[in-house]
Amino acid sequence: MCTSKHLLAIHRDARRRAPAVLSAIVLLTAVTGCASTSASKSGDFGTSSVQTAIIQNTQGAATGINMVSTTEVNSVLINAPVEKAWAALQEAYATLTIPVTELNQQTRTIGNNTFRVRRRIGDVPTMRALDCGGDSGMPNAETYQLLLTVKSRIIPNDAGGSVVQTTLEGTGKNATTAASSDVRCSSMGALEKKIADLVKAKVAAK
Repeated sequence: MCTSKHLLAIHRDARRRAPAVLSAIVLLTAVTGCASTSASKSGDFGTSSVQTAIIQNTQGAATGINMVSTTEVNSVLINAPVEKAWAALQEAYATLTIPVTELNQQTRTIGNNTFRVRRRIGDVPTMRALDCGGDSGMPNAETYQLLLTVKSRIIPNDAGGSVVQTTLEGTGKNATTAASSDVRCSSMGALEKKIADLVKAKVAAK
């Protein structure tokens, strides 16, 4: 069940977003509360979630809006067997100084679900890796305290070799103010590309 404070926040956010999203979302004729669900795509590494927001028009009528959020998967072919690519992927995370909190040798998955960082991820500027909006012409990702989920895995390629798959998402918060609200950040692809490039370079060097 949503609190009135939560509904007000959703209401304000949805009113700001309404012109941009109405053509791409489904309007519900009746809503009794707020809900959020998520599920992994079949055979995929990313996720999709649906959030229902409540909006009231000027006459006081309530309308629900389903907003879909998708975590995109970046996939790159690696010309190396899976075990060699898997070893190179672990080295890539070490090179980028990403602390590893998840390591599954069986599924060849590596990542961090609570990665706190500012300004740079290894040698990748956060403003190139993530879009968290901007203030006064300056990208928020450049100055915000970021809380990220980054995850990669190695899977076999049907045509031979391997595939490195990486997902990146998170939130940002202004570290210089007392603002408590988080800004959702979406990937711009630079970190995923850097990880794949490092894996390619490391397998080629062995």
